[in-house]
Amino acid sequence: MSKALLSARPVRRFWSGVLALLLLLSLRTLGQTTSGNPILAGYQADPEMNYFNGTYYIYPTTDGNSLGGQFHAFSSTDLTNWTDRGVVFDLGRQTTWATYNGWAPSVVARNGKYYYYYTAHNNATNTPSIGVAVGTTPIGPFTDNGQPLLTPALSNNITQDVIDPMVFIDDDGQAYIYYGGSSGARMVVRKLNPDMVSLTNDAPRDITPQNYTEAPYLVKRNGRYYMTYSNGRWFDDSYNVQYSTSTSPTGPWTYGGSVLSSDAKRFGPGHHSITQFPGCDDYYIVYHRYQDKTYKTRQVAVDHLTFNNDGSIQKVNMTSYGVAPRAAGSACPISPMLVSGGLYKLTHKDTDQVLDVDNGSTTPGANVQQWTDNGTNAQRWTVTVQADGHYKLLNKNSGQALDVDNASIAPGANVQQFTDNNSDAQRWQMQAMSGGFYKLLHKGTDQALDVASNSVSPGANVQQWTDNGNDAQRWQFTLAEQPIVSGGVYRLTHKGTTQCLEIPSNSSSPGTAVQQYTDNGNDAQRWVITLMPDGYYKFTHRNTNQCLEVASNSTAPGATVQQYTDNGNDAQRWQIVPLGDGYCKIVHKGATLCLDVDNNLSDPGTGVHQWTDNGNDAQRWRLDLMPQTAGTTPLATHNAATTTAPLMVYPNPSTGRVTFVVTPTQTGRVSLDVYDVQGRLVRHLADAAGAAGQATEYPLDGTTWAPGVYTVRLSSAGQVTHGRLVLVH
Repeated sequence: MSKALLSARPVRRFWSGVLALLLLLSLRTLGQTTSGNPILAGYQADPEMNYFNGTYYIYPTTDGNSLGGQFHAFSSTDLTNWTDRGVVFDLGRQTTWATYNGWAPSVVARNGKYYYYYTAHNNATNTPSIGVAVGTTPIGPFTDNGQPLLTPALSNNITQDVIDPMVFIDDDGQAYIYYGGSSGARMVVRKLNPDMVSLTNDAPRDITPQNYTEAPYLVKRNGRYYMTYSNGRWFDDSYNVQYSTSTSPTGPWTYGGSVLSSDAKRFGPGHHSITQFPGCDDYYIVYHRYQDKTYKTRQVAVDHLTFNNDGSIQKVNMTSYGVAPRAAGSACPISPMLVSGGLYKLTHKDTDQVLDVDNGSTTPGANVQQWTDNGTNAQRWTVTVQADGHYKLLNKNSGQALDVDNASIAPGANVQQFTDNNSDAQRWQMQAMSGGFYKLLHKGTDQALDVASNSVSPGANVQQWTDNGNDAQRWQFTLAEQPIVSGGVYRLTHKGTTQCLEIPSNSSSPGTAVQQYTDNGNDAQRWVITLMPDGYYKFTHRNTNQCLEVASNSTAPGATVQQYTDNGNDAQRWQIVPLGDGYCKIVHKGATLCLDVDNNLSDPGTGVHQWTDNGNDAQRWRLDLMPQTAGTTPLATHNAATTTAPLMVYPNPSTGRVTFVVTPTQTGRVSLDVYDVQGRLVRHLADAAGAAGQATEYPLDGTTWAPGVYTVRLSSAGQVTHGRLVLVH
């Protein structure tokens, strides 16, 4: 594989010395403890991770240990703290047919036992072969079967390199062993008998997918088989991971694309495994890589592996921070593909029935049911994250919230729509379950959004019921539209990472260059997005009046992106282009240059600039609408083509300087006033014409005002919206 795998574009210039100093000064401890990468001590390679009885185990090849004769295992209960369990299998001492060149173990649990498959040098034939040993615990002791399980002859000589075993047990109980590669670059599959140490009479099959070199690993998700494998040369930076899919565990395969490849800092990622946390749509990829272009220093890393809404695998951005702790019994997380502020269709699992308001009613208290998908607004819901991490679902047709009648916690309580009142009855915890479905739990209860009797009939009632894990409580979320709320507060997350667009140290200085950093929830990572009269957007740093800007309005690739005082020119205007998969590209006005992360790195503190649109993940951003701090009008309005908030106040709380963003829902006169806590008029800010959907900003300098809580009153075309301004000095 050529070095083109490194990056779609050349390594570009370093930031200036001043900026580098600023970045160094702004380095912080990550807000959440993570595993870090690498995760194992020493030089390890070819890792397979498994989850047995609440504990994670990694079985690697230990580089340079007794000429490859000894195999170690590592264990962890939380994915972050790993213990070397010592030598769990030793060639020569525990085998009679092989003494060295042991690598790439694969372990599977069945029949109350643990089966340890491994590659080793067959002394009798002078070729690599695959053996199997059996133990009663995940770390042995293992008793070898006494002879090779697989050899070139037992593979009908499809491959002479009988290496890299991987065992998969399908839902029907049939076990398969996949292996082979390198020089011959062929993948072979054989069926195993239920005893897991002998082969069926079925002939070996060549099922080699596109671009295959070695190290197969199979997972099954939502009825689809994903064959992932290494490509390139294991000893240089061409090494990478790709995948293909099928409706059968033995192919034929449809090529899917790249999963992992070298970047500007980390090289040769490959020979991996993929582990699903039981019951959740939560996957981890464990792989080896090296940082100095020397394969002899291979180390093991772990990162999240994410499936896109269409079932494809999202390319993994290698990280230095790894993953968050994940203990046995943990609740399933929210899928990173769920976009806050997105308009969704919710489909009951295994049916064509969607979450629907009866007869498209706009009346508070109207019943919610399931109904055949007909594409109407009564079956579309705006899903928005709240300050407490729960979600609110607003019906597009009515602006009414998904609500449990009388805030009941009883099983069988009816689910309806009701006026958005910010109560717990309208708040839902959403967990990403196996197969890409969601479970919605009523806040503070164990009651799940449920179709009565798991009916598949149109009109079946939707209720809450005790969480019991069945399909009646599983929902698929399909993104129908990604509206941008003018005046909304957004978090911008780089695709494939947890890194957000950020102002270093939350600076308010004009000219501060932007970077990416781990999401920590502060205002340095929050942006107010405002639709301007020309159809482009302005991104204003929430904590300042500084706008996202290309320095000097440059049209050059690599030009610095910074914050700067709002001056209304094209350097501060951006086009937002939703791509239909939950991500957007953000394009500088008057150019085809995109907001871009340097070299597509995932490292906290990596610079963000503009670059030629090349379609890769470095230029893809998820725009999540964050909790609003002002306004009482629902985000989803009746029959509105675009969801808008009529009044937005930022920053809030403020030390004095504040901006009011007014976006009328109807054309007419706009009046904006500020009152103190006793209801006295303090400032009349505006009395002007307003156009529906058109945002206007009104600045206020309140530095001389008394600290306290003020009420903001917006009157627009006969509609009144109230907000709150908090001043602190």
